[in-house]
Amino acid sequence: MSKRKANGELAAAKATGKRKADAEDALDDQLDILLGDEVDQGALLPEADDLCDDNEDDALAEALGGGLDDDDDEEAYAESDAPGDDGEVGDLPDGLEEETLTEGEDVDLSAYELTLPQARRVAQSLARNESLSSLKMAEHTLAIADLREEDELEWDSEEYTDNDAIIIAELLKANAIVKRLDLARNQIGDAGACALAEMLSSNKTIEYLNLESNQFGERAGRAVIAAMGQNTSLSYLNMMYNSVPAGLQDELRETWQTSRQNQAVGLHL
Repeated sequence: MSKRKANGELAAAKATGKRKADAEDALDDQLDILLGDEVDQGALLPEADDLCDDNEDDALAEALGGGLDDDDDEEAYAESDAPGDDGEVGDLPDGLEEETLTEGEDVDLSAYELTLPQARRVAQSLARNESLSSLKMAEHTLAIADLREEDELEWDSEEYTDNDAIIIAELLKANAIVKRLDLARNQIGDAGACALAEMLSSNKTIEYLNLESNQFGERAGRAVIAAMGQNTSLSYLNMMYNSVPAGLQDELRETWQTSRQNQAVGLHL
């Protein structure tokens, strides 16, 4: 081997050794920092909260289908006709006295935004009021006296809601005057329609019920099917232009015919 080549290889070996030594020294310095007293070792570790930040929580909640962004959304959901609503009866709203509902002649509820459970509770108290003449809601007034005087109630296109239907249904459970009830083209959803179906289970007087063009669907359809087995007075039922599924409509037709001695007339879906 020539002297020049030998000198070159020796220089390369020294350079390689120096780089290796420098790397080892750097690693030693890092270990000294981690294991020594120069820094707070806890500061080198992430906080537990950082391991599961808010964004990850929100993503998980959304994936599970239970995410609510804030308190306002949670409150709105609680007061809505949620899928889990099962006819729960709540307490009276703050400031509303029982005596007002059971003894007042003209009852004013316009200052109260009733939840569905509260509406059911209010309806039960109003049903015990033999002096009740009118009921003022936020957007309109219900002529309660008509339930005791008229056999036909034309309450078409009055913008009545679930709360109104719940109250009307409760007042009609033991009513022996009203034979025709028209609530077409209102804003009655599943909760209100279910209350009306429950009313049909005990009312033996109503012959005509028009619920066309409201906002209810499957839950109400099933409630009506259940009521048909206990009601024989109803000869006309209009549920057109709602959202009752087609398969459930077939079941409702079959139940109607069976309970009406195979008569298909009178049912409109």
